[in-house]
Amino acid sequence: MPAEIWIGATMFGALLLLLAIGIPVAFSLFTVALGSLFVLEGGFSAFSLVAPTLTSSVMEFALTAVPLFILMGAIISASGMGGRLYNALAILMHGVPGALLVATTVASTIMAAVSGSSVATAGAIGGLSIKEMRRLGYSDNHSCGAVAAGGTLGILIPPSIPLIIYGIIAEQSINKLFIACIVPGLIMAASFIGYQVWLDWRSGNLKVIDPAADVRKVTLTMRLRALLDLLPMALLIWIILGSIYQGIATPTEAAALGAITSLLLAGLLYRELDGRMLVKILLESARSSAMVLMIVAAAMLFGYVMTTTAVAPILSNTVASMDVAPWIVLAAIMLFLLFLGCFMETISIIVITTPILVPIISSFGWDLIWFGVLLVINMEMALITPPVGLNLFVVQGVVRDVSIERIMAGAAPYVGIMLLVLCLVAVVPSITTLLLN
Repeated sequence: MPAEIWIGATMFGALLLLLAIGIPVAFSLFTVALGSLFVLEGGFSAFSLVAPTLTSSVMEFALTAVPLFILMGAIISASGMGGRLYNALAILMHGVPGALLVATTVASTIMAAVSGSSVATAGAIGGLSIKEMRRLGYSDNHSCGAVAAGGTLGILIPPSIPLIIYGIIAEQSINKLFIACIVPGLIMAASFIGYQVWLDWRSGNLKVIDPAADVRKVTLTMRLRALLDLLPMALLIWIILGSIYQGIATPTEAAALGAITSLLLAGLLYRELDGRMLVKILLESARSSAMVLMIVAAAMLFGYVMTTTAVAPILSNTVASMDVAPWIVLAAIMLFLLFLGCFMETISIIVITTPILVPIISSFGWDLIWFGVLLVINMEMALITPPVGLNLFVVQGVVRDVSIERIMAGAAPYVGIMLLVLCLVAVVPSITTLLLN
């Protein structure tokens, strides 16, 4: 086995060890990268490469979209726009089997199209939706599972912060990645809704919902008002996705327009923002943005070391020369990512594995846009798989009296649905190119 493979295995093993003992992701990446440079590239003199690498990584113009989407998600979550969206959809879905489960998924789909974050999506929809579902007799398993799974749509349906980061590291068009995820995202949401309708039908309205609890009558006037309440979100989606799809704006420009529009909607139309709340939103957005950008910068340095030491190219050549079917390699990569997803956070997995996986994917002649969609679907599963499924803990933060085990049980069927959609996209790559042609 080439020495470079052993070097790569040692670097990756050291990284996992540092993460296991609780060192933050960015500092773990920095430590392994700097240590490898010191040992392999001639001592302290190699450190002269660090500053230019870090500077060039965070100066990437496309990365500007990340803090802007984070800011927009924070405004929407803090201002109550998510709650208003859910209330409107609950009225519109009245009478549909599993009405509030379906409303939760639809609301999460719409939130995903304006927030770019799974945490923001689950947090904005979770509190009000679970409270309402409890009032009407839905079981905690089903209500919490729907919110946890619906929140994962935040990283698949564009705009998506993980997609931006993958696009930058893999040097792929973020516009194309966004557009490629629209159809798979809608398929995923429709699959969730199909399961929820089936769940209600199967239970005969006995275990999921108590129909007698919902005594309100939804009139045509109420439905029309609910449709009006959806217009601001529709405007926001049109500004973001419409401008990107029509080539009017880049993702960064669309993010800026979205952040300004969400601020105007929350502050002027709904009057739900005051000075103190705005300062809090800005501080939280700055902290989140700094964390993400530190991880990206450290990952770029880690990837640089993997490339200059020839670890990544030799690894890709070794895998490509193996006498196994390509689909077995792809399945192994997906299982590897799913395993990492049980123990690591989504962005961390993407920034650590992309520099290693991209050469392997390229060596098989596979489309990196298509692979990006597969990667993000896999990361969706990571968000609701224990023990470190982030969305599971977001939901528990909303309903503290529900055990994490019950939330996991409610979310488990959605992991199976995601796996089926992952296989569908893997077998039929044209799903990702329907809107690109």
